[in-house]
Amino acid sequence: MTGFRTFYDFGSLRSFLNEGAKVPQIGLVPTMGALHIGHVSLIERALKENDIVVVTIFVNPKQFNNPIDLEKYPRVPEKDLALLNVYDRVVVCIPQVNDVYPENDPYEKIELGLLDTVLEGEFRPGHFDGVAHVVHNLMFYTKPSKAYFGLKDIQQLSVIKHMVASTKRPVDVVACQTVRDAHGLALSSRNLLLNEAKHKEALIIYKTLSFVKSNIKVLGKEETLKQAQAIFNQSSLELEYLDVVNQTTFGPYKKEGDDNVCCISAFCEKVRLIDNILL
Repeated sequence: MTGFRTFYDFGSLRSFLNEGAKVPQIGLVPTMGALHIGHVSLIERALKENDIVVVTIFVNPKQFNNPIDLEKYPRVPEKDLALLNVYDRVVVCIPQVNDVYPENDPYEKIELGLLDTVLEGEFRPGHFDGVAHVVHNLMFYTKPSKAYFGLKDIQQLSVIKHMVASTKRPVDVVACQTVRDAHGLALSSRNLLLNEAKHKEALIIYKTLSFVKSNIKVLGKEETLKQAQAIFNQSSLELEYLDVVNQTTFGPYKKEGDDNVCCISAFCEKVRLIDNILL
């Protein structure tokens, strides 16, 4: 089962995957398109660990609480396919909304608890319900053994792990390191919306996170965040949140543990960027 292929519905994808004598082990890389090196790193890891990799490209309307954000989300399908067609064991599925959310929807809503009320949950109400729903259905229809997600969206990663456990999907969720450019900015599809000057200004995000990582064990949480925000405020970006929490539960930071993460969200003009750093 080799050769790059593109499908536009789950039925034809499943027929292709099932046509051999042996059903392949599938690695799933869900994306919303506008692919970059960070996505490629997920795909290349998945290729090492599976017979075939399914990359889904679907801009999920359920996870946008701002319709303008949904409208402006970058869509470059021709470039995405050109990036992927060099891989023999990669297939792409670009489903329609009614394929992902059919009349007989297989998803039963789960409770997300604290994950849905702090940081991203607080500032993007309903976002994680949409994330849990779409990832569940993509897993349901593609039937992977493993699914790959970047640590840049660490709260999303925790939501997905919680959804998989709650719904008993037989999928291993694989967390992959954040990929950054040479200056430290985390790679994101939204970076396509930044011009050169704004890209340079956005580097304050990683500078702020690095300050927190270097100082929190000496200064403590409150003083570190106070000084970090002062550093951030020297920039033109607008801070939405900056906090330190447990990286799994997103509950309060505990200084005696190592299972902590500093998360940030900021606007570079109208482009919303998020990032984090493990402490």
